[in-house]
Amino acid sequence: MAVSVIDGTLESVTVKRKASRVWRLHDLVFRTAAGGETRLDGMTVVTPVIGVALQPGVSGRLYVYRAIDHKGIHAVRSPDGSVLMKFPRSNETLMAVLFFINIAAAAAMFAIDGSPNWLTVALIPFTSVLWFLYRAARREAEAQVIADRAPVIELA
Repeated sequence: MAVSVIDGTLESVTVKRKASRVWRLHDLVFRTAAGGETRLDGMTVVTPVIGVALQPGVSGRLYVYRAIDHKGIHAVRSPDGSVLMKFPRSNETLMAVLFFINIAAAAAMFAIDGSPNWLTVALIPFTSVLWFLYRAARREAEAQVIADRAPVIELA
């Protein structure tokens, strides 16, 4: 996973989809302090807390992450130094749930047929590896904000 920061002012953003846990934003354009332009093309995932803060005209430091299958913004630091942070954990939670479902399905198939379904057995290590990768992405993103040494407001 890669983390980075963008210092500047958000000029434009298109909200593609708002859900209860994540928003999907499209084509964010930032004007940097040096006068240059930075773009986040394609889909960008944010939590609703961060999505509300990302209105055109907002300035400060934005913390960007890139996970296995998506990119997003997990924190915003305002010019006064306060940080609003919330990392989307939907994929991490989904992989944990699928891990246990696959174990239960493999055990049930073994109890019924005497041999497990090999697809469910193969999905057990697959979902566990993905869970560890999503967890590592979240922890690296959180460490990035903490290393910046700004007071953090994390909302549950």
